[in-house]
Amino acid sequence: MLPPALRHSAFCNYLSGSFVSNIGNNIQAWAIAWHIYHLTHSSFAVGMLGLIRVGPLLLFSLFGGVVADRADRRKVMLMTQSAMAVVSLILLALTQTGHVTVGWLYGMIAINAIARSFDGPARQAMQVSLVPLEDFPNAASMNGVAWRLSDVLGPVVAGFAIPWPSILGFSGLAFCYALNFVSFFTLIFAVLRLPSNKPEGDHPTSFKEVLGLIKEGLRFVNRTPVVRSAMWIDFWATLLSGAEALLPAFAASILRLGPSGFGILAGSTGAGALLAATSLAWLPTVRRQGLWVVIMIAAFGFFTVCFGLSPNLWTASLSLAAVGAADMISTVFRQTIRQLATPDELRGRMNATSSLFHISGPQLGDFEAGAVAKFCGERNSIVIGGVLCLLVAAHWSRAKALVGYVHQR
Repeated sequence: MLPPALRHSAFCNYLSGSFVSNIGNNIQAWAIAWHIYHLTHSSFAVGMLGLIRVGPLLLFSLFGGVVADRADRRKVMLMTQSAMAVVSLILLALTQTGHVTVGWLYGMIAINAIARSFDGPARQAMQVSLVPLEDFPNAASMNGVAWRLSDVLGPVVAGFAIPWPSILGFSGLAFCYALNFVSFFTLIFAVLRLPSNKPEGDHPTSFKEVLGLIKEGLRFVNRTPVVRSAMWIDFWATLLSGAEALLPAFAASILRLGPSGFGILAGSTGAGALLAATSLAWLPTVRRQGLWVVIMIAAFGFFTVCFGLSPNLWTASLSLAAVGAADMISTVFRQTIRQLATPDELRGRMNATSSLFHISGPQLGDFEAGAVAKFCGERNSIVIGGVLCLLVAAHWSRAKALVGYVHQR
């Protein structure tokens, strides 16, 4: 018997296109991290990627939420996905011709982040409309399965492609960017097949009205404790214990691995998350979702400490797999709580606010981890972050609205 979400053709079309595109995005993301470390041999330089990504997010995400609540979300996604495809094409051209620099990489990442600021709220708000509300928890789990499978495949493909001197006439890094460029067309095609997804409401006619709509969304989040808590716990956990920016150095300098080992290490988080998401998709809906969010944040911190102390590839990979599983369970429950606690006319703005927390936390965490590693070393940076994440879980265990939340549908 099919999971409930897969009985809806619109969701299936979207999920398949999104899955292929996410593989390409992961290939490119890990290729860029390795590319910058290869050019600079600096974890701090890799960590700067997080700071560069978060700037456009802070500037544009709330406006992206207004667009998602007033414009056809399908058309918004078509424009943003096309813009990100152009970024991949430029990265491909610069790398293949030998003109790529760290500055160019940073610049392209900043442009990509602007597009994501508008893409994220529209995408998340549209997903809810593709299935009946009673099937959305299962849809969130299925989306998590596809998302995390791409998290496994993307870095593994990147790790094996990077060292090749030539693949179909491209260098290994250029081939990674080429794969991402091609992958965008699968999602664009899938979105083209979806019906119009324009929410009810009038278009704002002035900048003042736009600001008023943004304030309305922020007020909703602030006055809804369970939504607010679900955002803040994620932000602080990922800010303090993010370690992705340290993976290139951890793989190359500490564990003495090449690009292939780096790919395995990078894909381990996705492997654990995939296992967790698959289990959630087939298990009955968990009712005490808020409590499990806090438990999984604590597990996230504990296994981050284990990763920081790992002596070899296999213990590091197992620790990261456990980190990924904890993060996936927490993500699915937090997404379900947020979406079902929000009226449709506010979902775009809520998702924009959520994106500020969900994306800025890990990105600022990359910068923070790189900065701490510069003074304390990669191992100490990771262990300190994991311990601080445990303290975050302890603090939010006292948040009654979150811990006491019970799924009603």
